[in-house]
Amino acid sequence: MSLYHVLYDAERVEEFEKDIRPLLEVDCECIAYKTGVTGSLTKDSKVLVWLGDEPLYELLPLASEQQWAIGFLPHPDMNRVYRSFFVSKKMDEALEDINGTTEPVSADLMFCNQQLVLGSVMFGDSDNMRPAASIDNHVWSKLANLFFLTKNLSKTHLTAYKIETEKGSVVNTAALGITVVYRTSGSDFTRRIVEENTQDEAYLNAIILAPRSTSEVIKFLVSRLFLSKESVKNLATYLGHIKSPNIAITSNQLTSFSLDGNLHEAEKVELTVKPNAIKILSQKLPKKQADEQIKESVRVSFLPKGQSVQELIKRPLPWIHHADPDEIKETFLNLKENARTSESYLVLMVLSTLLATVGLFANSAPVIIGAMILAPLMSPIISLAMGVLRQSSDLVVTSGKTLVTGILVALAFGTLLTLLIPLHTINSEIGARLSPNILDLAIAIISGIAAAYASARSEVAKSLAGVAIAVALVPPLAVSGIGIGWLEWDVFWGAFLLFITNFFGIVLAAAMTFLVMGFSPFHLAKRGVAWSMLIVALVSVPLVFAFNTMVDEQRARYALDGWKSNGIEVRVIKILSNDPMYISVKLVSEKKLLTHDIDKIKTDMEDVLGRKIQLEATTAVVR
Repeated sequence: MSLYHVLYDAERVEEFEKDIRPLLEVDCECIAYKTGVTGSLTKDSKVLVWLGDEPLYELLPLASEQQWAIGFLPHPDMNRVYRSFFVSKKMDEALEDINGTTEPVSADLMFCNQQLVLGSVMFGDSDNMRPAASIDNHVWSKLANLFFLTKNLSKTHLTAYKIETEKGSVVNTAALGITVVYRTSGSDFTRRIVEENTQDEAYLNAIILAPRSTSEVIKFLVSRLFLSKESVKNLATYLGHIKSPNIAITSNQLTSFSLDGNLHEAEKVELTVKPNAIKILSQKLPKKQADEQIKESVRVSFLPKGQSVQELIKRPLPWIHHADPDEIKETFLNLKENARTSESYLVLMVLSTLLATVGLFANSAPVIIGAMILAPLMSPIISLAMGVLRQSSDLVVTSGKTLVTGILVALAFGTLLTLLIPLHTINSEIGARLSPNILDLAIAIISGIAAAYASARSEVAKSLAGVAIAVALVPPLAVSGIGIGWLEWDVFWGAFLLFITNFFGIVLAAAMTFLVMGFSPFHLAKRGVAWSMLIVALVSVPLVFAFNTMVDEQRARYALDGWKSNGIEVRVIKILSNDPMYISVKLVSEKKLLTHDIDKIKTDMEDVLGRKIQLEATTAVVR
């Protein structure tokens, strides 16, 4: 082995002589390193260093200048160098790697304002970016950082930055923080976000964290703690990625940044990669990628820009991202168009009502489903929800007129067709729409969420037909028309309550969905949302009672199903009313039942149910 020069920690002489020196070649020249003390080292020397990170910040640029071939020996104070140069933490493995290297490998060095960077440079509030800076990957450390950041979310705000690349690309945006690294594995933050290249390339990676709301910050924190690495092909909407050999960053004030954990300030921060700056005695470094294969990349499509930047830097982050007018312009145009009364709307209302009414009389579920798909009521209801959310009187009035027109058309044609059809029987399809309960409200709310989401996302708009089937707006109106035609107001009010339940449930749910999606600031939306919630709460009162009634009836059926008393079995149980509970049953026995037998059965059933009942019984004798 040729002669090595060994620079060791001058403050740990005793430890070096005892534990390290015996492992080295006898003819090695060992030099106790202090600032500026390098002994007899000359250009092109082979140098082994047993030093911590701090002295290496001074030594590595000197090694680059003198073209030394550097080999790293694991040191107790060495942390970032392990990651930067893939140094083994075991002395025997490190020496084996060095001795097995026939030719030193050229490696790049990263500099920030001419200072060496071994890990990362971070911009932004140091408290908010602490998880990104932390090298400690323990779960408890991450949980502590998650708790700390969550506590400070109410004070979190973005900072305006101007980012320039070597090829002249300029990005003006607002960010919570920016992390710049050479190799993405060099930071606990970046290695979980950007897919690592298997080959080294003389480029910097700048990851921009730019959430527009507190909910996005929470999403980021949770993904940092629990989720696996996000693919670079599917970069989250609150992240940007810039890859360039030189990056300059400025802000609207003195720029604060952290270089490997040490705080600095500067008017302009220039970051660069010095290619092939240093020769390393190691076989573990990744291979270098050819320069012609490397392309500058600027992926910032989802970052704040324009007026959004000014709004985000003036105040703490809102809980929900408020979409820019340009981002939601198409949605508003569609909703305004859907709010108008048109010829096609009226034609479809007439046809869907007639089809639903015929299907109800025919007791045909497929026909009724066809009417649900044909019905155009969902569109103006969603437009009304947006109008209520944004307190837009024009949208509310226009969609309100369209809805009232559609409702009157449905009631009129449902009544007219009922007068023409000589049937007067409440079959299962009609009866199913006479007793709405809280479950129907839940269906309306879920459908409203789906409808609002589909209206705001053109790629899922094809699902609106399924939403229309789920919520069923026209069939209840058709049953109400049947009730008017029969002059049976119980039928009318029961079905119309179902329609009202669906209507207000959809309006409330759609408005809340639009609010969460950022279509309105909360201070503008709170009045409309409050009124919607109040109306839904009032509508819920009879629905809760109806639900409790349904539960009581099911409990009674369950308690009496297959029940026997004195050799008499109860079958075919029907609950005809609840207050008082009127039960129709079939009593099966081996002998003819007399009046006192039925009275005894009634008494026993009351004991089982714990309440008084009226009993309608048919008997059957089994021989």
